[in-house]
Amino acid sequence: WKFSVSMIVAIYGKNIEEEFLPALKCLVSSLQVRRVGVACEEGFAHLLEDRFWYVPGFCCTFDKNTFPASEVAMLLSIGGDGTFLDSVVYVKDRGVPVLGVNSGRLGFLANVRVGEIEKAVDCIVSGHYTTEQRGMLHLEVDGEVIPAPDYALNEVGIQKAATSSLLNIHAYIGGVYLTTYWADGLVVATPTGSTAYSLSGGGPIVSPDCKNIILTPICPHNLSMRPLVVTNDAEISLQVESRSGDFVLSMDSRIQKMNDCHQLTIRTHDSKISVVNLPGHNYYETLRNKLMWGEDKRNSKK
Repeated sequence: WKFSVSMIVAIYGKNIEEEFLPALKCLVSSLQVRRVGVACEEGFAHLLEDRFWYVPGFCCTFDKNTFPASEVAMLLSIGGDGTFLDSVVYVKDRGVPVLGVNSGRLGFLANVRVGEIEKAVDCIVSGHYTTEQRGMLHLEVDGEVIPAPDYALNEVGIQKAATSSLLNIHAYIGGVYLTTYWADGLVVATPTGSTAYSLSGGGPIVSPDCKNIILTPICPHNLSMRPLVVTNDAEISLQVESRSGDFVLSMDSRIQKMNDCHQLTIRTHDSKISVVNLPGHNYYETLRNKLMWGEDKRNSKK
């Protein structure tokens, strides 16, 4: 197959609804007709075969250990923003750009709509697209790199466990005491993640080309405790106290329980993720169309 195709595009997904299957078939067949080999993540390929009896003749399948990064021109994330975040494990440190194809509802990162699939295929084949580098966060626990993936494209979250008691989160910036957050939790976000969990907590929207880290408290007890934006070279240290003795730590879609005794250190990750932008796709346009940012019915035409 290496000698019969012009390029290879990989696809990754976790689940799709039956209503999206025709769009996926259109995507895969349109690529294959243009002599583009399509590689598929093993679990997704099994799902398509077992649930939909769809076996389109992938040039190969892969898992986390066998992803053919040196052969792949692009990874297509099929799903929503959660799927896009999960796809990072395949491309981190490998330089493969990611394009999100939206099979669900909002899709801020996965912003290629069903009606744009043919256009997307044309752009992929012709190379008529741009890429931008998105920064990530790195987490250490007690000065050690955690065994699980140590990065977050959107945010690192600290939340209270199954209890009504608030957390006390002692925060330091570069070793200097900042404050103690008395709240349900704290979101430490990248500019990419500023439109996700951080935004739900009242955090600012930050353009992804900015070099910042955003600290957004979750339901703080003090009304004066507002979100804070710091430079991306800041080192943030957090010590959590709770009545239950534990809390929930999240890194994008990965969640685990942690004991209070640990110190968390968050800084900008050395690696970046390359995100594909198609012609006509613009970050500010996405803000308006996806989040209805700035929308005012008083200015709409009757």
